Formats: sequence, C-alpha cells, structure tokens
Amino acid sequence: MSATQTVRYRRSPYLILYWAGNQPLLLNSHTLQGHNVHPNLISFLSELNEWSSVNEITDANATVDSKDLAELYKLGLLETENDASTKDAMSFEWDPIELAVQRRTAHGGYWPDRDKPAPPVIHPKFITQPATDLPTRARFLSMTLGEALEKRRTIRTYSDRSLRLEELSSLLYHAVRPLECISDVQLGDRVLRPFPTAGARSELEIYVIAVDVSGIERGALYYDASSHRLLRLRDPDEQYARIIKSVHSATGEKLSRDPPVVLLITAVFERVMWKYQGFGLSLIYKDVGTLFQTLYLIATALSLAPCAIGSGDEAENSRWLGLDPLRESQVGCFIIGPNMD
Repeated sequence: MSATQTVRYRRSPYLILYWAGNQPLLLNSHTLQGHNVHPNLISFLSELNEWSSVNEITDANATVDSKDLAELYKLGLLETENDASTKDAMSFEWDPIELAVQRRTAHGGYWPDRDKPAPPVIHPKFITQPATDLPTRARFLSMTLGEALEKRRTIRTYSDRSLRLEELSSLLYHAVRPLECISDVQLGDRVLRPFPTAGARSELEIYVIAVDVSGIERGALYYDASSHRLLRLRDPDEQYARIIKSVHSATGEKLSRDPPVVLLITAVFERVMWKYQGFGLSLIYKDVGTLFQTLYLIATALSLAPCAIGSGDEAENSRWLGLDPLRESQVGCFIIGPNMD
C-alpha cells in the first residue's frame, strides 16, 4: 500500500463558515487562510468528522481523488493524523472564533484609506435625561501607586453601609474622566483618559447600575464623563433584577450582599473598527483590561471593594439600556462596594 493511501484525513477543527453577500467562505482560524467555496464542498467537508483513509473517502465520493484531498489539505481545509499526533496535548480545545480573534491580533496597525467614510464623531448621549451632578471635589488619592499595586485585591464582601456618592464620584473621576480631547479631520475625535485605549479612540462607556448609593435612587444611569454627571435611563425592573442576580452567579455566590454598584462597560464599536479593521475587537478587549486595572487601583486607593466580572448577557443588557447591540454593547462588568475595613 502506498504512503498516499495510508494517509488519513479529517476536516480541520479550525474552520469557520460564513457568507459574504451570497458567497460562502471558509476561514481556517489557525492560519487565517480564507477561501470561496462551492456548496458541494461544504457538504463534502461536513461528512469528514472522523479520520478516514484516502480509499475510504474516494470510495464514498466518486468525484474526489487523492490529488483533490492533497489540495484541500494544502488549503488548510483538511488535516492529517500526523498533524494531530505532533500537537502537544492541551487541557482545552480552541473555539475557532476565539482562535481567529487571537490570530488577528498579529496584523499590526491599520490606517484608513482616504476614500473611506468620515471618521466617527463622539456625540453627547442621553442629554435630555434627568441628571445628577456628581460632587465636583473628588476625593484626593493619598495612597502611592506602589501601595495600591501591593494592596490590590478582588473583594466580594461589603460593610453594611451604603456606598457614598462622593466615593462613586471619586472612582469615576480618577479612573474615567477625559484628560484631553483632540479633534482631527483625518482621524476624527480622540480622547485621552487615565486608562489607555487603542489609538485614543475612547470607545468605552460606563453605565452605573445603582443598588445602594446614598443620594441616588436605584436604577440605571449613564456616566457623562465630559460633564462628570449621571443621567438616569431606567428604573428598577425585571432586567435590573436579572443583572444583579447574574453578578451573584458570576462570582460563585460569594458576595456578602447585593453589590451597591454594578458598572456595565460598553464599547461603541465603530470608534475602533473604523480605524483598525479585522482585529479591532481584540483591541477593545485589551482596552477593557486597562480600564479594569485602573478601576482596581483607584478603588484600592479609596478603600473600596472592587471585583471584575467575566460574564453577562451583553446583548440583552445593552438593549435594556436603549442601545443597538451591533453599534454599542457590553464588553465588561465591574462591581463596587464599601470595604469592610
């Protein structure tokens, strides 16, 4: 038996099938090779779930021969047993979509073409909603950066008191406020904040779910960072209760009580996607990480109890806030309360 006949193939586990207009495409998320494909090929590949020899495949599919299989392998649509056996054993399997996001991070910077649409403008939001001005004198941070880094912890237990409005104000002021706004005809609006964002696109927004804050009624509010105020969006309802319940679940039911504040962090996607096509989502997630770390350090300096949350019904929560999840949707969640100390 020839070496070719002893080769066994199966469909690559890294394939993603999607449509561009009316044309189906297959992307190998490991190599980022993409191919226009005929529906017959999709049907053929869907049958190759298990290892099969060349003879087994060609006997079952008269229109396919060994050269076709070799070509499909070269294109990254098939893999061989030899490929699989040389892979080091891992304790997890890559989801193809997550792998594609990871691979695209290596693409590097992207500058938009001159004929692309005009850059997005950062407009004020919810300006007609009832507003609560936050204390203008934010609490001074006396703790050094080194001390904050040393003491930073995830804390899920709270004292019995309400979170003070000045504490929430200080957290938002020191972590999120605009430091400098830059307007450019070619690149559009950019905002520098205490935490870095890709290209200063400043795509992240903060929505405050107030549960137990002195001076604020329970409900959902938008943090207008440019004016340092909260704009009321929603009163408590079933979705409000589901959000609070979800953070309990996400922490393994380790919270001592309902968190006084839940921060829903959203991304206005076009601010980043307009400039960084193909890998903008990975940049947004990295920006969320820088915001999380900044919130942790400021909360530590304010003697608050911080905890980042890794899950949440992002689309449903975003709709509840009055957002179109395709344009702006939740990408992070962070809870805050008064520390026991």
